[in-house]
Amino acid sequence: MTFRPTRRAVMSAAVALPTLIKSSASWAADGDSYPNRRIRIIVPFLAGGAADIVARLVGQHLAEMLGQTVYCENRPGAGSNIGTAYAAGLPPDGYNLLVQGNPLGSNIFLFKNVGYDPKTSFAPIAMHYRDFNTLIVHPDFPANSVKELISVVKEKPNGMTFSSSGNGTSTHLAGELFKQMAGLQITHVPYRGVPPAVEAVVGKHVDMMFAGFGVVSSQVKAGNLKALAVTGIHRIKQAPDLPTVAETLPGFEATTWTGMFAPAGTPEPVIRKLNAAINTILDRSDVGPGLEARGFIVEHMTPERVGEEVERDSVRWGDVIKKTGAHVE
Repeated sequence: MTFRPTRRAVMSAAVALPTLIKSSASWAADGDSYPNRRIRIIVPFLAGGAADIVARLVGQHLAEMLGQTVYCENRPGAGSNIGTAYAAGLPPDGYNLLVQGNPLGSNIFLFKNVGYDPKTSFAPIAMHYRDFNTLIVHPDFPANSVKELISVVKEKPNGMTFSSSGNGTSTHLAGELFKQMAGLQITHVPYRGVPPAVEAVVGKHVDMMFAGFGVVSSQVKAGNLKALAVTGIHRIKQAPDLPTVAETLPGFEATTWTGMFAPAGTPEPVIRKLNAAINTILDRSDVGPGLEARGFIVEHMTPERVGEEVERDSVRWGDVIKKTGAHVE
């Protein structure tokens, strides 16, 4: 899908937000020549997912602001490693960008060869959003809090199950971290994607799951699921009465996020220019609230802060993966 700097709204109905109309003049005011041709964004995830949708939203508005065509190219596979490794080998000229997030910090521990170095292959640019996972159970599950759930599980060691969207995914690792910090034995049941994993909880085929708030909030409101807590370090404004897991297990945090990167060696002025542009886009009244309505948390970060996020994920998930033996063939 290609984005061109026009006034037409080209986003899919999945994110029905108005097109941002802004002159590119202010972004050319610094006198440099970037950009003077189209920009490609590599998306190493399937089309239609949250990372892809937001990448296209950002791409649309970047086209408006920079005055050049911006298009997204999906290269999914191997837990995002195929597209990410491909992006690592592209010219560091500012015309090749990458959307990534948590997998940069965890995949190196899950796969034998990812084809890139998460710390040296890329230059961080900006964060797009953070998504809090939600601990969900069936409405009939005999617990209404994290504390009660821990007690129920301890009464049935090895008798409880949790679903995930697949081995090594954020929903899997969140469950493993929960098990580790709470001292529980819960059997992991991987599915091929989030929808069937959530439906397994709805159908009472498994006992619990950690799934994105935006994905399950409608099911919770409809009474098909019961939400016990969110996995961030603070409560979210979309559900202020829903506690955090950390209120019961201090230090627990298992959120997902995505942001923009470029191949290492991309000129610093280009990185700074793109960071300013993306943060401006996320700060727009017709963008940020729309993302938050879907359950996302919008955060403005410097390139350095995004790099710290990758490092933090590497430490946290590397420890969990090593202790649990999780891996992907």
